Amino acid sequence: MRHYRPVMIDDVPALAALMSRAFDPQYGEGWNGSQLLGTLAMSGTRAEIAVADGVPVGFALTRLAADDCELLLIAVDPSRSGQGIGTELLKRSIDLAKHAQVRRMFLEVRTGNNAARGLYERYGFICVGQRKDYYVGENHLRFDAMTMSLTL
Repeated sequence: MRHYRPVMIDDVPALAALMSRAFDPQYGEGWNGSQLLGTLAMSGTRAEIAVADGVPVGFALTRLAADDCELLLIAVDPSRSGQGIGTELLKRSIDLAKHAQVRRMFLEVRTGNNAARGLYERYGFICVGQRKDYYVGENHLRFDAMTMSLTL
């Protein structure tokens, strides 16, 4: 059985460990615990965790600013891939933005991350720009990101 709840500060170590499993370090997409903790402390930030059998299996992090919402991160434990967790976290993040009455939702996704891009496109996100060298991975390799937007 899976349930969703707001992230608590005590969750940060488990979420940092989840990110290390969810994001291949070669691409530089994952965050560390300090980055997550710092972002959680910012005004307008909200994080929701998916828990199955008492274990965190995914989470989403968003930040509201004026009438925009930025989807900062969705992470799903790779052992739970294909179970709809990422989809549910995205839907819940969109619902949060709608409830907050924002006009647009933005995100960045690594160029070449076709699985994530496909998910976002299924929910109406479109590419509105590109950020060169946005991600810095292992061995200082750099990867571009696409900026995507959803009008709510």
